[in-house]
Amino acid sequence: MTIFYTGVIYGLFLAILIGPVFFALIRTSIDNGFKSGVFLALGIAISDSFAASVVYLGIKDFTENSFFQAGMGIVGGSIMLIFGLIPFFKKRNVSYESLEKKKSKNFLLYTLEGIILNSINPFVYIFWVGIWGKVLLQYQYTGIEVWIFMLGLITIVLTTDILKAYLAHKITKYITPQLLSWIDKGTGIALIIFGIRLLLFAYFGK
Repeated sequence: MTIFYTGVIYGLFLAILIGPVFFALIRTSIDNGFKSGVFLALGIAISDSFAASVVYLGIKDFTENSFFQAGMGIVGGSIMLIFGLIPFFKKRNVSYESLEKKKSKNFLLYTLEGIILNSINPFVYIFWVGIWGKVLLQYQYTGIEVWIFMLGLITIVLTTDILKAYLAHKITKYITPQLLSWIDKGTGIALIIFGIRLLLFAYFGK
């Protein structure tokens, strides 16, 4: 169960990242109700599972190669550093006006929308390269351990997204540019720390 809980910890970290799907989830829940938000969250979870699997299957055969490990560590660490620095240089758009207001949509279409919204974002795949870079190098998970880790991560992301949908009406008034700035910068600092640790691991193997 330790591997599952490790996935949960990473999932909690992923759950607080703010991007287009966060605002889509909040707006959908406000405009169309809790159930619509749940189906959108389900689509996002499906998309994350697909992206994680594609990235992992694409690199798993090379993970025992020491040169590949070093390269993956450098690439993954650099990606995390870049993501961590972004909040300090780029102001987030916190406006809801750009999100289209939707009515009377089949619930399954919300699932499809969640899949599309998350899948078309190339940074989702790039971010997973960073996640797997750290996990495979530091924890050296193999086989079923990888999927247990991913199950824990996706489970907590889906759970927190459903919670966001449920609380959408209550938390909307608290979503201010200042609050988002604090969350972004806190997340950025954590990413920078993870990135530096991964780079050190790539260079020194510890």
